[in-house]
Amino acid sequence: MPGYEASSVNVHLRCDETTGEFRAGVSGVYRCGSPWLCPVCAVSKALERAERIEVVSKATYRRGGQVGLLVLTASHSAKMSLDDVKKLVQNASSKARKGRAWVDAQKNYGILGVVVGQEVTYSRVNGWHYHQHLCIPVHGPTDAEMARAGENTALLEALVRERAEEAARWLATAYKQQIRAKGGKVSDRHGCRVRVADDWEDASGYTAKGSMAWEVSGGHKGETKAATSMTPWDIAAAAADGDSFMVRIWREYVDVMPGTRTCVVSAALSAKLGLSDAEEIEEEEEELEQQLHERADIVGRVEAPIWKRWMRYGLAATFLSRVEYGGAEGFADAVDATERDADTVAARRADDEDTLRSIVEEVFCGATVVRLDCKRADDRIPFETAEQAIREAKMRAVREADRRQRLAPSDGRPWVLDCREAA
Repeated sequence: MPGYEASSVNVHLRCDETTGEFRAGVSGVYRCGSPWLCPVCAVSKALERAERIEVVSKATYRRGGQVGLLVLTASHSAKMSLDDVKKLVQNASSKARKGRAWVDAQKNYGILGVVVGQEVTYSRVNGWHYHQHLCIPVHGPTDAEMARAGENTALLEALVRERAEEAARWLATAYKQQIRAKGGKVSDRHGCRVRVADDWEDASGYTAKGSMAWEVSGGHKGETKAATSMTPWDIAAAAADGDSFMVRIWREYVDVMPGTRTCVVSAALSAKLGLSDAEEIEEEEEELEQQLHERADIVGRVEAPIWKRWMRYGLAATFLSRVEYGGAEGFADAVDATERDADTVAARRADDEDTLRSIVEEVFCGATVVRLDCKRADDRIPFETAEQAIREAKMRAVREADRRQRLAPSDGRPWVLDCREAA
């Protein structure tokens, strides 16, 4: 929907640097901002988080420091719920970074702070696989390291990298102790993976992988590492194809992951690196995003009432597809064609409402119809591309499956009440 008091919606046409394809988008609209459930917002949130880690990594390297990378996992099975696995890993990770031992480790290894990225996949064999990607920046060379290296810059860098790796290994050991203290299991060989980032790009991409929804929807990263692992959008697609088990798995994911904070840069870490505090960093990113909208190629504007109408009739994506096909020169034609589609849908709905109204009034003699809300599957105008049509159909099927499951008769509730809701 158009933003608050927005009179129009800006339509942009940008060229994808990777594929060379033109993609249409809009600004001046409300977005849900969910990195876990929305395939559109997941892409932008992934890039925002990668940029946030980039700022931290670059500041660390400017000071001569290095960035340790650590993956935290725990043994799990198909019988464990996502909530149980997530709490086990999260609590152990948090407790490993508390107490006197952690304070001493920060001093001994020069740890500036930790940025935690969170990721979840699913396997039909082993169940939920929730894990964390930790970015551990350490400060530049110590006096002892500089004295040992002398004029040898390569040796000096190697010494700092060694310290960054030792810091990550210390944290991995503390984490495994916390897992086992809670009765969990973690493999000494595969439970934690430690390495040092090659550069700021490596650190940024490694930590900001997220829910893997970014990979499927926008390509922030490559494919999942294990062929048997399912990303959240793989689960959604399977549910849309009619897999009732995947519908349940998707609903479990929806209940647990939204609201999970990831890749947060603390005010303490920002202060140590000479950056603005965390809130200011986020504000700057929002400002940069708005400037990007202004700099991007605006091919036209759509009046807010018209955009609302297209959203109501499910034609917004159809319009953007036409803009991608026709470019700036075909913008006016895309608007006219989408308006004709909207008129067609409106007329069809009006006819359906008149027919339904007459039936209701005939069946329920003397009744007054106050409001009708009849929706048809063919209200949507087909997309110009087959890929968009398939993606839209799958997401619509997921929503329909979720709606039907929520309205199914449940224990302790009158059957007639469920029927009325379903009707």
